[in-house]
Amino acid sequence: MTPVVFVVCLLASLSSVTSQNIPPHIITPEAKTKEYLKGKSKVVLHCTASGNPAVTYKWYFDGTKITSTNYVKVDSTTGNLTIPSFSNREQGEYQCGVENNVGPGVYPLAMSPVTTLKEIVLKGWADSGAKPKPVNGSEGGYARLECGDAPASDPPARFTWFLQGVEGTQEQVKETNRIYIDDKGTLHFIFLEVADQTAVDIYKCAMYNDNPDNIQLGSPKKLTVKPADVKPQVPPKPVYRTVNPQFLIGQDAELECVFSGHPIPSVQWLGLRKELITANKKYRLDKNNMKLQIINITENDEGIYTCTATSSTTVEDNIFLDVTSGPIWEQSLHNQTIPEGRDAIFTCKARSARSEDELNAPVWYKNGVEININNLPGTGKMEFSDRYRVMTVRGLTKPGDIMCLQCRVTNSIGSEFANGCLNVIEPIIVTTQPSLRQGIKKGDLVNLTVRGTTDPGMTLRYRWEFKNKTYYTELPPYVTYDDVSDKAYINTTSLSDEEYKQIEGNYSRVLYHSFETHPVVIEVVLEDWIVAPVVVRQAGVPIWLIILLILLILLIIFIIICCCCYQKRKDRGAYKVYDTEVNTVYLSPDKDIEDHKFQNVTSIDPEEDESVKKTLNPNYELSDDDMDSLDGYAGGRRSTSSK
Repeated sequence: MTPVVFVVCLLASLSSVTSQNIPPHIITPEAKTKEYLKGKSKVVLHCTASGNPAVTYKWYFDGTKITSTNYVKVDSTTGNLTIPSFSNREQGEYQCGVENNVGPGVYPLAMSPVTTLKEIVLKGWADSGAKPKPVNGSEGGYARLECGDAPASDPPARFTWFLQGVEGTQEQVKETNRIYIDDKGTLHFIFLEVADQTAVDIYKCAMYNDNPDNIQLGSPKKLTVKPADVKPQVPPKPVYRTVNPQFLIGQDAELECVFSGHPIPSVQWLGLRKELITANKKYRLDKNNMKLQIINITENDEGIYTCTATSSTTVEDNIFLDVTSGPIWEQSLHNQTIPEGRDAIFTCKARSARSEDELNAPVWYKNGVEININNLPGTGKMEFSDRYRVMTVRGLTKPGDIMCLQCRVTNSIGSEFANGCLNVIEPIIVTTQPSLRQGIKKGDLVNLTVRGTTDPGMTLRYRWEFKNKTYYTELPPYVTYDDVSDKAYINTTSLSDEEYKQIEGNYSRVLYHSFETHPVVIEVVLEDWIVAPVVVRQAGVPIWLIILLILLILLIIFIIICCCCYQKRKDRGAYKVYDTEVNTVYLSPDKDIEDHKFQNVTSIDPEEDESVKKTLNPNYELSDDDMDSLDGYAGGRRSTSSK
């Protein structure tokens, strides 16, 4: 098929695609958020989604569907929620719900991540007219002014101090290497100067948060500094550290160590492995190094951090950083499109932060309605496993099983919510295919025609795979496509022998779309082409083992031969003892040999041997056997002489 023809066919197939019913897909909000709002402010929450047919919107407040009132208005068409004048009455958790009608009585409902709205709160001191509390100190010594009885603040307040004059003038106290304000609002004088003393002025703690229009002053203090003739040297001493700091994964943690002393001590921080911390992308040092900021903390940042101060001596203090988190997703729900007849698996797996209690089982919802796991909806289609963290929907049908599922996991820190919609489509069905194994001869026509159908809303596409190569717009070698008959084939008549050999193999015609792939494999075998037989070695004893056994046998034979030779050589030098000699004279052959009585035994003449024996033993008589033995010793010399 030429590229032009392929494009024309593709456009034709696209034009035949009917509208596909698709459950809702929420576009915004993408993730859970938390917003602090000023009282009486106007609030508009936006929700956008896609789906076919067109979607409608709902909103839920703390799990309850919202009905438009004078305080809250919901637009089911645009998805906007409007609060004309926000107050603590409207603070809570909001979720957008989106649904459409994908079949008779089938209304899948998708749920958005949670948006939490809270009113900014910062009240004034209960006793705003309290008299200043006196604080006394000496020049060169340490002093602190505590921000006592601080009112509640949401979000947590930030602090500063002002020096207030009698006329009502206010001058903000500037932090320096000698003056420090900690995260609880306490004003520290690392060492005192006479200029820190107040005459008629007073120190006041100031609190503020996300509302810049609301600053509260209170906890007045009057400071008296006793002058010194010579400012004393004071060794460093820890006077404040962050107590039980706990931060969430992903936040920036702040740790504080405040040391008094004169002169101002030099402060350093040591990490979890007692390594020196320096400013970089991970760590920031502020306020004369008395504040350490750890950027984007992880579970690996949990542990003990050490701060040291050095001047005349060195002292240290330790802070344990607790890194915690709400549920941490391992696998969340997501949208799925699955053909009919198959199973859909939705997984809702989360974990706690390291070394914290395990999470309870998740709570499941179908189309926004909580599922009673002891009384599951449907006729056995839903199954739970892995401690209710995995849901399986069996034997999908369209449109009845088109739905949206949700799950919520919770711990003492917070909760996580997930949504995943299930769309069910008609599967790919092969309507035409040839024999899957075709033995051919030269001149035959190889049929490779494959056709199929699928869901009306999907565009069915085709590709070829042959000998590890994929063909999208082209055809495998020597394959012809007839646009009129919509058939694919190989005409072997016009092929040379070399070309003919190349068409053998597996042709894979793959039918596919975005959610399913269905291959049809056609094996083409050349029956008239002689192929050298493949020799297959029969299973048996490995050749290396046979060789080893043969070598072992040869070694044993060699050892036996060596032993025989050795024994024979040993016997050749031994003296043969006659029975009569044992009974008469030769009672000790070894000694005789030692005394050289048998030198040149083989050359003894029988007559000489007889005379010798008679000399040694007058009673000795030479027998016929003895004569035979002497004949052997003579080595045939006797027989020769007798001739």
